Amino acid sequence: MTLTQLRQQERSELLATLRSVGPDASTLCSRWTASDVAGHIVAAESGLGLPMVIGNQLRRVLPARVTRQGIESLQSFGDRMIARAKRRGWEPLLGRLAAGPPRAFKHGTLADLRLVEEWIHHEDIRRQDGSGPRPGSGALDDALWNAALTITRFPEFLPGREGVEISTPDGRRHKLSGNRTVHIHGRPGELLLYVAGRGTAAKVTVEGDEDAIRALQGRLTV
Repeated sequence: MTLTQLRQQERSELLATLRSVGPDASTLCSRWTASDVAGHIVAAESGLGLPMVIGNQLRRVLPARVTRQGIESLQSFGDRMIARAKRRGWEPLLGRLAAGPPRAFKHGTLADLRLVEEWIHHEDIRRQDGSGPRPGSGALDDALWNAALTITRFPEFLPGREGVEISTPDGRRHKLSGNRTVHIHGRPGELLLYVAGRGTAAKVTVEGDEDAIRALQGRLTV
């Protein structure tokens, strides 16, 4: 299955979950409902996806410190964009998601990033609703692992995750940065959930220095 097909499948399953739980369902993102998640994805795809494409290109050339500051400064703008998307109403939001992502999101690292974004936010809804991990898929595991390698090499992603090493049951292993102090083991999607701040829901094993583990868990929150 190609990355495009995986993303189509994930979007379809996300839509089914959104329709099942309704707009007011809570999520692992403490301040977001299912409607906020849908609005967030729709907002990211506004303007034919060009703002996101430009931002991704700037990330490649700007220092990590500048990129982090930019992300933080855009938080309130992002909240306004989500509110604007939500004002369309629940059914129009779902209709926009059903139309699929803009063409600009179908290539390069942005395709990996958007797969991870939608997969994690889908799990934010599913797991808060009491569901466990979905059945394994070799193709999806491969895509999520490749995406994890891409994301964890972004300098702006690393602060707070230094010393973390991740590994999978089939022997894949990757160290984020610095000397290893914490080792996290699980399927690729579960590893992504953990390092993205969803540690309470991620099905992983965590080993290493106890103080380092506690500090890491304190930093990785949503």
